[in-house]
This record gives sequence, structure tokens and C-alpha cells, in this order.
Amino acid sequence: MEKVVVPTLTLSFAVDLDVEYNSFGGKTADEIATALQDELDNLLFDLSPNVTGVYTSLTGLNFND
Repeated sequence: MEKVVVPTLTLSFAVDLDVEYNSFGGKTADEIATALQDELDNLLFDLSPNVTGVYTSLTGLNFND
């Protein structure tokens, strides 16, 4: 039986999140970013059974006073 090739799309998005941050709260900014990135990856997989891969990267971390 011949394997059926299913076409795929690669979609790229830029997302900026403003997050309340307390430097005395027990987590570093990098730890918060990593946790949110993991949650975002899981959410994107859960949105559709057609999502076959999620690749995210942290591109910036800015402290806004």
C-alpha cells in the first residue's frame, strides 16, 4: 500500500506577553519565561489534532518598571 503524503503548513507567529513579576516571589524571570513557554506549547498542541509540532523560542526578556 502506498503511503499518502499529507501536505503541511508552517505558521509563524510573534507573541508578546506582559506578565506581572515580583522579583521577591521565588522564581527568576527566566524560570517564569520557561514555565509560560511550556504552557504555550501544551496549549497549542491541545488546540487541534492537526498540530504535529510546536517550536517556540524566547526572543526577548525586558523589565518594564
